[in-house]
Amino acid sequence: MRAAKITPAIGAEISGIDVNALTEAITDGLYKALLEHQVIFLRGTDISPEAHMALAESFGELDAPHPLYPHVDRFERIVKLENDSGAPPDTNSWHTDLTFKVQQPFASILVARVVPEVGGDTMWSSNYAAYDRLPAGMKADLEGLEAVHDMGDFRNSFGASPDKLNEGMARFGHSIRPLIATHPVTGRKFLNFNEAFVTHILGLPTNEANALKTWLANHMNKPEDQIRWRWRAGDLAMWDNRCTMHYAVADYLPAYRCMNRITVVKDRRETPEMKEAS
Repeated sequence: MRAAKITPAIGAEISGIDVNALTEAITDGLYKALLEHQVIFLRGTDISPEAHMALAESFGELDAPHPLYPHVDRFERIVKLENDSGAPPDTNSWHTDLTFKVQQPFASILVARVVPEVGGDTMWSSNYAAYDRLPAGMKADLEGLEAVHDMGDFRNSFGASPDKLNEGMARFGHSIRPLIATHPVTGRKFLNFNEAFVTHILGLPTNEANALKTWLANHMNKPEDQIRWRWRAGDLAMWDNRCTMHYAVADYLPAYRCMNRITVVKDRRETPEMKEAS
């Protein structure tokens, strides 16, 4: 297995393995590369749904079937993300997946099935790098502050119906997370801000909280912290959702794009002692 860094801050392309013929050595090597590079890519895997499931299960507990998105035939835990002019995407903003849930997902494994001739890239950003770039005084100011996460941008999915919006808020609820967090496995600190889902900073008046949110969003939107992947059919990407953000660029409409995604909820290699120490 070889891991070639793509940018100094984030991302590596993996080669020399066949993900359709998994071994423990392969999955352990991929996990090690994921922790180091935060998002890893394999070109042209042509991975089958069966192998996609086996790969995801080697990393931990899988998410339940998605309540809204369709799934791949016979594989209810593989979300089928299909977009074109009739079904525009709703992930074209910087976000970390589902931080409003009590159990934030560990990782996602995304496979490109059909990609547009032009456009449809996905971007990832390193929250480690965003923390490292903070001035020392800002690190001290943010330490100990907590943010309220709710369904944020997903409000758009409920239209203009107050009843449906209230139902959604009751269903998804809120979580409270520190702005400066520590990765439970690597022990590295990262900036734990998510502009799509953070609605308030606890302990601050709304005006001050909004100003800080704007500052953090601008701070984190730096090309130096990012990678942009140009998809080809059969490509596979896996990212650590604990310490990254991503953005699916919606510049390809009316063309068709189809991706298959599995979300790994719990990291089986993360021990309770690691979690407690973080």
